[in-house]
Amino acid sequence: MKITKIRFENIHSLKGKHEIDFGEGILAEAGLFAITGPTGSGKSTLLDVITLALYNQMARVGQVSNRTLEQDGGIMTRNMKSCYAEVEYRVNGMDYRSHWSIERNRNNNLNARKQEVVEIATGTILESTTKAPEKNAEIIGLSYEQFAKAMVLSQGEFSKLLQAPRDARNKLLEDITGAKSYRQIGIKVFQRYSSIKKKLELKEAGLENIELLTPELISERKLELKTLVESKPDVEKAFQNASEKIKVREELQKRKEEEKELKSNLEKLKEYFLEFKESQQKLEKHEKLSRYIPELQTYDALVKERISNTEQLEILKKSKLQEENQQKLYLQQIGFLIKENVEISNASERLESFRSRIVQLQTQENSKKQEVGFYQKQTTSLSNNLSSLGFSISKDENPSHIQIQVEEIQTKLKEELIQTGLNSLEDLDIKLNNLRVSSEKSAKFLNKKENYLRLQKDLETQKVNLKTSLEYIEENQKKNIIVEAETSSLEIETKTLTKALDHQRKHQSLEQHRQQLGQHEPCPLCGSLEHPYAISAPYFDVKEEQLKDLQNLLKTKTNLSIALEQSIKLQTRNNVDLKNEIDKLSVEQQSNIEILESLGKEITWNYQDSLENLQNKRKDLLSKINQLENSKKAFQAKSIIEELNKSLHSWDLALKEYIDIKNKRVKLYGGNNIDLEANNLSTSITKTTTSISSFEKQVNETLERLNSNKEKESQRKTALENIVEKEKLQSIEELKSHIIPEEEAGKYRKRQTQLNEGKARLAEKESMLTKVLTDLLEKDDTKSSSEDLIDIFEENRINRDLLSENIGKITNILENDKKTRLKQEAVIEEMKLLRKDLNLWKTMNDLIGDSNGNKFSNFVQDLTLEQLIGYANKRLVEFSDRYLLDIPTVEESDKSDTLKIFDKYMGNARRSVRTLSGGETFLVSLAMAFALSDIAARNVRIESLFIDEGFGTLDPETLDQAITILEKMQNEGDRSVGVISHVSALKERITTQIRLEKSSLGYSTIEIVQ
Repeated sequence: MKITKIRFENIHSLKGKHEIDFGEGILAEAGLFAITGPTGSGKSTLLDVITLALYNQMARVGQVSNRTLEQDGGIMTRNMKSCYAEVEYRVNGMDYRSHWSIERNRNNNLNARKQEVVEIATGTILESTTKAPEKNAEIIGLSYEQFAKAMVLSQGEFSKLLQAPRDARNKLLEDITGAKSYRQIGIKVFQRYSSIKKKLELKEAGLENIELLTPELISERKLELKTLVESKPDVEKAFQNASEKIKVREELQKRKEEEKELKSNLEKLKEYFLEFKESQQKLEKHEKLSRYIPELQTYDALVKERISNTEQLEILKKSKLQEENQQKLYLQQIGFLIKENVEISNASERLESFRSRIVQLQTQENSKKQEVGFYQKQTTSLSNNLSSLGFSISKDENPSHIQIQVEEIQTKLKEELIQTGLNSLEDLDIKLNNLRVSSEKSAKFLNKKENYLRLQKDLETQKVNLKTSLEYIEENQKKNIIVEAETSSLEIETKTLTKALDHQRKHQSLEQHRQQLGQHEPCPLCGSLEHPYAISAPYFDVKEEQLKDLQNLLKTKTNLSIALEQSIKLQTRNNVDLKNEIDKLSVEQQSNIEILESLGKEITWNYQDSLENLQNKRKDLLSKINQLENSKKAFQAKSIIEELNKSLHSWDLALKEYIDIKNKRVKLYGGNNIDLEANNLSTSITKTTTSISSFEKQVNETLERLNSNKEKESQRKTALENIVEKEKLQSIEELKSHIIPEEEAGKYRKRQTQLNEGKARLAEKESMLTKVLTDLLEKDDTKSSSEDLIDIFEENRINRDLLSENIGKITNILENDKKTRLKQEAVIEEMKLLRKDLNLWKTMNDLIGDSNGNKFSNFVQDLTLEQLIGYANKRLVEFSDRYLLDIPTVEESDKSDTLKIFDKYMGNARRSVRTLSGGETFLVSLAMAFALSDIAARNVRIESLFIDEGFGTLDPETLDQAITILEKMQNEGDRSVGVISHVSALKERITTQIRLEKSSLGYSTIEIVQ
C-alpha cells in the first residue's frame, strides 16, 4: 500500500487549501524526504490528514465526531466554516481516493460529515456513507490500529521499552501494540472468581440461619389445629345470634327516628302549598288566555315587518345614489387612461381598442428585449472564454464600450502572433509536441545524471573505505606480530617465576618438620645425617606481586592478540563485501553512462557537462514550452474575437431597436400592466351598471311589500280588539300582561307537580314505616337493654376472633415450615452449582487471573516480545552485524530483568541494553519499530513509511549511518520514507524536504524544497 497524494483544507494550523504529491515530482524522485519545521508548525498534522481521510480517526483525538469537534476543537482551523482531508493511495496496482469533509450551516452548527471512497480509474463510488472507514480497511487490508503501527514509526516509544524492567516493559508494550484486552480478561476472570466465591460464602451463611420444626412439634400443632377447627361452628352460631339481636335493636331505633322526620316533612309540605297559592292563580289565568297567543304573535310580526321595510327602503335609495357617483368616477379614469372623453354607452369599446394597441407594442418590446439578452449572454460567454486564456474583458452594459476593449486585445494579439513566426495553430502544436518530447527526455537525462553523480560519489567512498580498511588490516597485522612476540616472552618469564614460587612454597610448608630434625639423627624422608636448613631457613628471592603483574599483563596481551585477530578477520570479510559493492557500483555506473550517451545523442546533450549547466538547459527548454503555450492561447483567442465581434454587432443593433419600441410604448402608456388596468376598469363599469339597475328594482319591490303590510296590520288589530272586549279586558296590552312567558309557566307547572308528588310520596312512606315498626317490635328482645346486647355481642366476637387467630397462627407456622424446607433444598442445589462453577473459575484464576490483570497481560506480552525481538533481529542484521537482542534468562531476571544483547564484536559477550550508547540505542529501537511494522502488516506490502523524531540523540557519525540505512531501505524496497524531525544535521543531509513555516498569526505554510 502506497500513499500517492494528499489534499486538505483548514486542518489544525494549516489554513487554506494544500496538496502534497508523493507519487510524482520531487518527492517521488527522492524517495527519502524530511518533514521539517518548528514545534507546533503542523508536522504531525500531515499524518493526521492521512488517518482522518482513511479512518475518521486521529492519533491525538481518537474517533472523530461532531461532538469531538465542538467540545475539543483543534481539528478545523479556528474561525473557518469548513474543512476537508483527502488521500489518494495505491493497492495492488489500483488507485483509490478517500475523501472526508465537514462544514457549518448558516446557524453555525456542524452538519453531518461526508465521507466517500472512489476508484480513480473508473470514477466508481465504492462507498459514500459512514462505513467508508471500513471500506478503506477492507481495500488496504489494515485496521486503523494496524495502519498506525505499520506506517507511522515512533522509535521513541521503543527507546523506553528497551531499558524498562519487566512489568514496566510489558505495560509499554501493551500500550504500543494496543493489546489491552488481555489485561481486562485477567481482571474479569479474577472478578468472576471472587464474585462466585462471595456468593457461595453468603449461601453457606444463610443455610446456617434456616430453622425447621421437629416432627413431634409438627404433630402437636396439627392436633391442636384439628380441635380448634371442630369448635368453630358453635362459636360462629353464637356470634351470629348476638349480631342479629344488635341489628334488630339498631334498626328499630333508626325507624323511630325516621317516623319523627316524616311528621316534620308533612308539616313543611302544608307550608309549601300556602306559598304556591298566588303562583297557582297566575298559572290558571295564563292557561285560560294562552289560546290567543298565535293572534298576538301574528300582530307583533306584522308591526316588526312594517318597521323593517321602512328602514330597508331608505338604505336602498342611499346605495343606488353611491353606485351612480362611483360610475361617474370610473368614466373619468377611462378618459384619463385613453386620453379622450367617453360615455357609458361607448366606454368599454374605446377601452378595449386602446388595450389591444398597447399589448401589440409590449409584445414587440419583449421580443426585442429577449433578443438583446441572448446576444448579451453570448458576448459574456465569449468574454469569459477570452478571460480563461488570459485576455480579461471587464463587464459592461454598453456593447460599444466592450468593442473598444476587444479592439485593444486584437492589436496585442497581432503583435504577439507576429513574434512567434508561426502561421497557424497546427504549426504551433507540432513545434510544441517536439519540445515536450525533448523535455521528457531531458528530465530522464537529468535523473540519470544525478544517479551517475551519486554512484560516482558512492564508488569513490567505497574505494576510500577499501583502501582505509586494507591499511587498517596491515597496521593490525604488524601490531599483532609485536603483541605475539611480547606474549611469548611473557609466558616464559611467567612460567619461570611460577616454578620458583612453587618451590619456595614447598620449602615453607616443611618448616615444622625442619624444627624436629636433630643433629646426627637421620632424616625420616631421605635418611641423611646432615641437615643444613635445620639451623637456618633457605633464602628465596621470588616476588609474588611481580608474578601477579606479569600474569595480568600476559592476559591483557593475549586478549589484545585475540581482539586483533578477530578485527582482522572481520575487516577481511568486510573488504570482500566492499569489493563486491565496488564491482556492483562499477557495472551500474557503466550501464548508467551508456544510457546517458544514448539520451545525450537524441537531445544533443553531453553527460560530462556539469549538473548546473544541464539544469539550466532544461529550464530554458521549459521556458520555451511556456512561451509556446502562451502563443497557443493567442491563436485560440483570435478565433474567439471573430465570434465576439459578430455578437457585439448583433447586440448593438437589437438594443437600438428595443429602445425605439419602448419609447413609443411609454409615450402612449407608462404603466406596467395594461391588461390588468383595462380589465379592472371594464369590470368596474359593468358592476356599477348592474348594481344601479338592481337597486332600482329592489326599491320598487320594497314599496309594494310596505303597502301590503300596512293593510294586514290593520286587519289583525281589529280582531284583537274584539277578543279584548269578549274577555272583558281594558286593552290589548292587558291581554298581553296576563299571558306569562312559557318558561315561567313551565316552572309553575313543575312546582305544582313536585308538591303533588311529594304529598303522595310522604303518604306512601307513612304507611310502609308503620308496618316495619310493627315487625321490628315483634322481633326485639325486650328483656335485654341495648348495653346488655352489646356486651353479649362483644363477648361472642372476641371468642370468634381469638379462634380464627389461633387457627391462622398454627396454619401459618406449618406452611412456613413447609416453605422453609423447600427453600433449604433450593439453596443446597444452588450451592452445588456454585461449587462446580467455582472450581472452574478457580482454575482459570490460578492460571491467568489477578486484581490488576498483570498475570495474563505479562504472559501475552512476553510472547509478543519474543515475536517482536525475532523480527527486530532480522532488521538489526540489515543495520549492523554486531548486535542481537535477547530476553533475560530466569537467573538473569533475579538481578536485572531488562533486555539483553549479544555483542558479536566482543566474542558474543552478553550484556544489558542499558550499556548501549545513545546512537546504538536509536538503531536498536528503530529496528524494533520496523519489526512492529512488519508484524502489523505481514500480509500487506507497505510502500510508504513515516518515522516520527528520535534523531536528536545521535552523534554525526551515527546520524549518517541511520540515514544511510533509510536510503538503503528506500532504494531496495522502492519505498517512500518520510522523516519528521527538527534536527539541523538531518535537514542538511536529507535535502528533499516538506518544510513548514509558522507565521506571526499562528498559521503555517507548506513548501517542498530540494
